[in-house]
Order: sequence, then structure tokens, then C-alpha cells
Amino acid sequence: MFSFNRTNSEKIKKYLLIFFLSIVCLSMVIVMAPIGGGDTSTPQGNALATIGGNSITSAELDEKIRDQFRNSQMGTNPQMMAMFAPTMLDQMVISDILVDQAHKMGIEVTDAEVLKTFEGIPWLYPGGNFVGADKAAQMIADNTGKTLPQFEALIRNSLLEDKIRAVITDGVEVTPGEVLAQYRHRNNKTKIDYVVFDPSQFIKDVKVTPEALDAFFKKDSAKYKLPEERQLRYVLIDADQARARVNVTDAELHDYYTQHLSDYRVPDRVKVAHILFKTTGKTAAEVATLEKTAADVLNQIRAGANFGDLAKKYSEDSTAQAGGELGWIVHGQTVANFESTAFSLKPGEVSGLIKTEYGIHIIKVEDKQVAHLQTFDEVKGAIQAEMEKQRVAEVQDSLSTSLATQIKANPQNFADIVSKAGFVARETPLFKFNQPVPDLGKSDGLDNLTFELRLNEVGGPVSVPRGEAVIQLIQLSPEHVPALDEVRPQVEEDFRHQESVDMAKDKAQKLAELAKTQDFDKAAKSLGLTPKTSNDFSETEYVEGAGNGSQLTGAFTLDPGQVSSVISVGNNQVLFKVISHTPASDADFASQRDQIKEELLSQKRNLEFEIYRQNLKDQYLRSGQLKLNEAGLKQFLASYQTQ
Repeated sequence: MFSFNRTNSEKIKKYLLIFFLSIVCLSMVIVMAPIGGGDTSTPQGNALATIGGNSITSAELDEKIRDQFRNSQMGTNPQMMAMFAPTMLDQMVISDILVDQAHKMGIEVTDAEVLKTFEGIPWLYPGGNFVGADKAAQMIADNTGKTLPQFEALIRNSLLEDKIRAVITDGVEVTPGEVLAQYRHRNNKTKIDYVVFDPSQFIKDVKVTPEALDAFFKKDSAKYKLPEERQLRYVLIDADQARARVNVTDAELHDYYTQHLSDYRVPDRVKVAHILFKTTGKTAAEVATLEKTAADVLNQIRAGANFGDLAKKYSEDSTAQAGGELGWIVHGQTVANFESTAFSLKPGEVSGLIKTEYGIHIIKVEDKQVAHLQTFDEVKGAIQAEMEKQRVAEVQDSLSTSLATQIKANPQNFADIVSKAGFVARETPLFKFNQPVPDLGKSDGLDNLTFELRLNEVGGPVSVPRGEAVIQLIQLSPEHVPALDEVRPQVEEDFRHQESVDMAKDKAQKLAELAKTQDFDKAAKSLGLTPKTSNDFSETEYVEGAGNGSQLTGAFTLDPGQVSSVISVGNNQVLFKVISHTPASDADFASQRDQIKEELLSQKRNLEFEIYRQNLKDQYLRSGQLKLNEAGLKQFLASYQTQ
């Protein structure tokens, strides 16, 4: 419901572009194979690839990787990030090629199309109400850190790719025969007698001897390689310690207030709650029904029913569970009908049925304020909290910087220097990279610094969850292949597991051999096994204990009476005899036809566009329009592997 007025439309447009693209950027799926081949003459500078006159630099690839893994645990593992780097570079290359090709084809994206795209983003417009420029900007800054031009380019490129996809795949069709074949494939059913050999059933029978365990360990001792571990001596300056050294006087609070008066000017505003009945995409008949429901709800409110309870029950807005609470709104924040009604009501009053382009609203005004300057007493508490927060951060920074300087000059006197400053020097246990550290918590900065330091070297200050820390590396345990005794419990567990899997396979194979010469049920019983009988199942349905129908190879192709080979389903082994087949009923085809057609069409279009993308990349490579710097990529990957 945000209104794009003249004074702020450009600013809001940029904010929204950033937010939308942050979501696009963070949710991209890696689908391409790593790049290779073609013209490998080195592009200029630090470019890893050039497409026409445009380059993709190592810095841009690094930024792309960090964006991709921003909220992933893999983002703290340089080796894992390096694994995906070639694929991500390929993704960037093809994206630039598609943009270049779109321009050659005369395909463009208008400003109106860009605006329409982000106006449909529900988290920016909950219930049709724009969250506000400040909130959007904060969310964007927290999640992306991108510049406005970068994001404007990304959103346009994304829309360009959608347009070129539509052009390329427009002629793709699905025939009635393909739809029918897929329907039958999904709905043909079979029934089996089966035996599942679960390794866990054999764990108790595994014999562990010293000789067998030693041989098992030596066969793959590198599997048990222990990562490098490090131990720190540290001093932590937390917020509580810093706060004890902070004193904000009333005079300072008054000075801050007078210097920031503009921050305390409150515009005309109203605090509102609402109930929304969405009409977007509804037929006239459906809208008429909604109006009747809305009128009934309004009558209940006027009769004394609780507004918040009715909002939870009827509102289709994201604020429903909060009783319809929108909070404070100011002029220009909502669409005209909503705004004029909200500002015309008195506190406690409820509107009639208000129609906007988003639906039918019932609005309740809870409070109202005329534009005014908040008094010092009104904001004193907030000012004090803000100033104390700033001072605490300053004290932490000052103390940690001073301690770091002193300790780096005399690292052998770490404990004495810390003690004279009124703090306590402590030591961590040995810990691995990316492992939370007692007292210091989990911090990327701490991890990176710790595993860069030389023995006895001092580092910091570094931010950790509880404050600022100065650290000294006091012990280093290198990565190494351990002796068996160091990892015996894990080796023994792995040995038992492997032996039980082998025993399950052996017993399953024994039944398979017997079933070649005698009845399946009799063969199973001779081994003390009792086959289960399944229900009729399709390839998409689960068979109890045995897995999904698609995993039971042969269940739909073997003739009744035939026995399968041994099939591995996870760690389990499965053997079965086909009892019967039940063909799909053509009478039910009509109810599934449209859905199957859409799914097949989507699959075929995706495949068609993927083939087009790969062929286009090959074409650019052959023509020399795409140049790859393989040496530069190797150097880039090496920089990750050494982190």
C-alpha cells in the first residue's frame, strides 16, 4: 500500500531494488558444470573471464561466493567455498553472456517492469503496506551490503534472462501421448513379497579382535586424520566491565538532546490496527461474498466484540496474528483511502468498510499524535541508553587497543600486563577451526586470526560475542594421522558398522542364490526369515521398511513370480518376488492430466533453456567473444585452499 510520491520515489525505488536482489542473490541455485576449454588467452589485469568488453574479476567472484554462502555454515570453510568457485564463475559467465545476447536481440527491461516486480514482493508490502524506507534500508544493509548500482544491474539482468528464456522456450510443447505415458508411469502399481536385511540386526554378531581392528584402521587411516588444533591465552573486555567505567552526566544528556532536536520531532501520526479481506484476483461474486463477511465482522465489532480476536480469525494480512496491529503510520506511507480514513478517526474509533486496490479494510485508530517536539524528559531514557551504548563500545575499543599494544611489545608478560589493568588472563582448551570456544564463543574473526598467528604471537583486538578480546597463541597441534589408540572408539564403531553391512549383504546374497532353485517363501523360511507382503504401490509410494517404489529396481518390469537381484537401499539390502501388476486406471487420467502436463512442460522448458545456455557459451568460446583465464582461476582457488 506504499504510495510512490515525487519526493521519495527514487529513494524508495533504490531501496526496494536492493532488497529484492538480495533475496535473488542469496537464493540462486548452482546448476552449471565448471567452465573449461575454449580460448584461454589471459585477459587483462585480474580478470578471470571477459565477455566482449566486460570482465569478471577475482574480486567479483570472491564477493559472489561470500554472498552465496552468507547464511551458510559452508561460508566459514574456505575449502568448501573453493569447491564451488569454478561453478559460480561459470554461472556469472553465462549470466553475462545472456545479458549480452538479450541486448543483441533487442530485448530490454523498462523501469515500469522493474517497479512492478518489487511491488509484488510480499515481505516488503505485508498486507499491501510498504514496510517503510528506513526499515527496508536496514534490512537490506543487514543482509547484503551491496551498492545501489550493483543491485539495479542485477535485477535488470534477472528480468532480461526471464525474457530471453520466454523467447527460447515459447515453442516447447508436450504432446497428449507424453502426458498419458507419464500418467501411466506414475500410476502403474505392483505388489511384492520382500525381505529387508538391515545391518543393525547384525551388529551384535560382529566380533572385534585387535588384529581385525588394526587391519581395518591401517586400510584407511587417513580417514581419521585429526585437524589442526590451537590453544589461546586471552583477555576479554566484555560490556559489563566497560560499563563500570562509563558515566554519562545529565549535562551531557542535555547537550546531546539540543544537538539532535531534529531527531525528536514527531510528525502527525496515528497508531492503527486493521482487518484485511483481500480482493486481489477475486471474481465479482467472490468479492460480493467477502463484502458480506466484512460487514458481519464490522457489526460484531460495533456490538462489542474484541477487534484483535476478530483480526486473528478473519484478517488475511500478515499482521493477523498480532491482532491486526500495524503500529504508527505517517502521511504518505499508505494508499490514499487508507490514509484519509485513518487520520480522520479519533482514538478508539472504528471505520466502516474501506476499499483499496488491495481489498476491504476495517480500521481501528488506537492513538493519535499531532506533530510536535518530544520533550527532554520524554526521550532522556532513550538518549542515556544510546550514549551509554556508544561509550561502552568506545571504552571496550580503547581498553582492548591499549592492552593489545602493551602485550605485543612484551608478549612474555601477558598475564602481568592484563592483571595491572584490572583484568584476568585466561586460557582456552585446544580447539579446531570453526569450533565454538568456551567464554569467547563462535566468531569468524576469532577463527581467522587464531589460525593465522605464529606460536606465542599476540593478535587482536578481535570482536567476539561477549566483547573485545586480545589473544596469544600458546599451543599448536598440527593436523596429523593419529595412532589407533587416539581414535579407537570411532574406529571400532566404523568397523562394527562395516562388518554388519557386509553380513547383511552376504545373507541377502545367500537368499538370492537359494531363490534361483526353489520357491522364494520356502527359501526365506529355510534361513529363518519371514517375507513381508506389500500393498499395491506406485513408483512414488513408500514400501514399509524397503524404501520408495522408484528404488526397487525391477518391481515394475519383472513378471509376476520372478525374483529380483539384491538391491541396496541405503545401508539396507532388499530382495523381493513380484506378486502382481495393476495397470493405471485411465478413468482417473482426466483428474491428473493438467498437473502432469504443466510439470512436463516445465521440465522440457528448463532442459531446452539449459541446452541453449550451454550452446551459447560454446558459441562465444569458439568465436573468441569469451576468454577464460585458467591460470588466474587456479591462483584464485589456491588463495582459498591456503586460508
